[in-house]
Amino acid sequence: MNTTKKMLSLNKKIAVTGALGALTILLGVTPIGFIRLPWGLAVTLLHIPTILGTFIAGTAAGTGIGAIFGIFSLIQAASNPVGLDALFVNPLISVLPRLLLAPSAMLVYLAVCRIPRLPQAASAAAASVTATILHTLYVSLALYIFAGTQVTGLMGGAGLGAFILLLLPNALAEAVAAGIICGTVTGILNATSGKTSRLTRETASEHSQERDQQL
Repeated sequence: MNTTKKMLSLNKKIAVTGALGALTILLGVTPIGFIRLPWGLAVTLLHIPTILGTFIAGTAAGTGIGAIFGIFSLIQAASNPVGLDALFVNPLISVLPRLLLAPSAMLVYLAVCRIPRLPQAASAAAASVTATILHTLYVSLALYIFAGTQVTGLMGGAGLGAFILLLLPNALAEAVAAGIICGTVTGILNATSGKTSRLTRETASEHSQERDQQL
């Protein structure tokens, strides 16, 4: 019985990783993945499948989707190496921050779930907002750590703080989009499952098992 459950769980992780990984690529190659706001900002949705996959199938699946996100970003940079995009041919800039996205989302989600009487959808939304902002910070740090000279040159001598402030409006808009989408989808999945705490128990159990293995 335990073996059957493990196989079902593994199959679920593989299916979610493949489906949301494919969605990430679809968003990247079509205008769907980039929302142009009236005041000129372009908001990307490519990070959302990684966060959503983490909530649905756990950290391992989310990290797999994040790896697809990062590799796709690297390929795009190699295909059109212009400006800052050219620096993303370095996997430490294009892939590494995306591998950190799923664990960050899960840790924040588990922490927020401890708040009494907070609906699961609200927990997912709050974790998605926080994880999106952290993702922007990870990418910014990776750029300055691994390609600081090139970034400073392209930014006219601007430092890390100025660069983050420049990205802040986009990051906040992307965080709001992630919160709305991930919170809504998680709430719907939770309602259709008929068990309000099911996702919380599964993700908490998985996180506990991962922590025990590390110890």
